[in-house]
Amino acid sequence: MIYQHNGIAVNLYSLKVIRIEKTEEGGYLVFEFDNAIIAILKDETDELLDGSYRNEPFSQYYEDIGALEADFKIWVDAWNEAVVS
Repeated sequence: MIYQHNGIAVNLYSLKVIRIEKTEEGGYLVFEFDNAIIAILKDETDELLDGSYRNEPFSQYYEDIGALEADFKIWVDAWNEAVVS
């Protein structure tokens, strides 16, 4: 399920963590994802082997902590709905 809010679109089924990182001036809403499983063809044997590759987290900066916390709640609620459905 792809969910979009505030300029960010996320596949909620591959989402692992949403967290807040506060700074002195504001903070970041950080999204982390499950590793990507990608099949790689071995040249020597022509067999496909699954490899696990880390997805890099991404973040969005907020100057207003209130807006950050409100968006965090929106994302967590959407994630919860996707998992329960």
